[in-house]
Amino acid sequence: MKVLLILLKVNSDCQWHVGLGYISAILKAKGYTVDLMEIGDLQKQLPAVQAKIKQGDVGVVGISANSHQFKYIPEVAAKVKEYPFSIPIIVGGVHTTLKPEAIDSIKEIDGVCIGEGEEAFLELVDKIAAGDNYFSVKNFWFRDGEKIVRNVCRPLTENLDLLPLPDRSIFNYFNSLHEKKVPRFIFSRGCPFECSYCCNHIFKRIYKDLGKYVRWRSVDSALVEIERTRKEYNFDYFKLDDDTFSLNKAWLKEFCEKLASKDWGLTFECNVRPGTIDEEGMELLKKGGCRMIKIGVETGNVDLRKSILNRSFSNEDIIKTFALAKKFGIKTFSFNMIGVPGETMDTVKESVDLNLKIKPDFMQVTAFYPYPGTVLGDLCFAKNLVGEEYEDSYMDKSILNLTTITKKEIEKSVKSFKFKIYWQYNKKMALQEKKLQLIKYIVSKPFLHYLARLIYKPIKLLKGLRLKILVNKYH
Repeated sequence: MKVLLILLKVNSDCQWHVGLGYISAILKAKGYTVDLMEIGDLQKQLPAVQAKIKQGDVGVVGISANSHQFKYIPEVAAKVKEYPFSIPIIVGGVHTTLKPEAIDSIKEIDGVCIGEGEEAFLELVDKIAAGDNYFSVKNFWFRDGEKIVRNVCRPLTENLDLLPLPDRSIFNYFNSLHEKKVPRFIFSRGCPFECSYCCNHIFKRIYKDLGKYVRWRSVDSALVEIERTRKEYNFDYFKLDDDTFSLNKAWLKEFCEKLASKDWGLTFECNVRPGTIDEEGMELLKKGGCRMIKIGVETGNVDLRKSILNRSFSNEDIIKTFALAKKFGIKTFSFNMIGVPGETMDTVKESVDLNLKIKPDFMQVTAFYPYPGTVLGDLCFAKNLVGEEYEDSYMDKSILNLTTITKKEIEKSVKSFKFKIYWQYNKKMALQEKKLQLIKYIVSKPFLHYLARLIYKPIKLLKGLRLKILVNKYH
């Protein structure tokens, strides 16, 4: 039987999805055929989805969508359901974990997955393939006629080494021959912290008394995945997306020492939480090949960070962590967020001032997005602060109506943030930021984009001709 997975990525440059990678791997290990369709343009690509289903042998369709993409689920599911044969449609991802009741209003959905889905989805597929009733499978809510069957979650898989390595072969990014690969890895699950804008507290509540929540794969298993991926895609740099990479000091030490002992010539970047790493840890990262650490600054205002975002570390902790990285020659990257409840133009300035002190080599700044189901997201909805739901991207658009700062001020601050900071100590990066903003503006205006393409084509041809002349001249 074939399983069709769909990854919704409208207005997103998502290159891979670790959850779908694991699900594909565990299904293939049991002998199922897995196809993945990455959908970025519904109008152009949904006919291809229908054609795939029409070919036959698709026994179940699994769709992954985050909160930004979830609004497209009804249209996608309706297209799948147009055919006379009934194929179960299961939707998963963080959004359905936070809001499983979404199944109530979308009649084309047959089930939603809650929490970790590898073993749950495999059991579901086994039952569908055998023609058995699947309404009792844990980790799912199912539609059974006019009623919704609400199942509890199964215990967590505590030994992550028991899971197969995630399957990257189904993703377009890893099948493209035109770009050098920079794969991403996640070697842990769960987070002990409870930032108010994050979904972590929901997962902790769902899995209360169902096993150890924060778990790591063994270092040897992690290195096996890196080595296999390296042999397949020949990369020299990778990204570690673990939220808690610097938290488990024994794991960090073993990983960095063993990676350094390999003759792979690899370097990497990782996330570090202020207050969780000391000089010894930073030295280990350097010796292991770490070239950049990424740190969630979020705001320069301590009160907002602690009372609104529930992140209990100080500006001094942030400054110390950045200084340690610079001491060992590790580049730094700061994550920043503008427009949380309570934000003012004065607190935005504090964020600017803090970044001027730590001088990150790279930055990301986004407008705060209130995810439904999170503590801060639900607070925003309860206080009627949300003006328009579900922007496709959380990067530069605010959907909040705050009394302390206007939407226009938030979006203008997001737009000017990096240039304002870089200009003080790295004018090359500042000018590059302006260039990127100009390109983004041109692309957003169809007529300007059309003119730019008309101008760019002859310039490209002239450059190619000049290069050809030079090659002929000296050879």
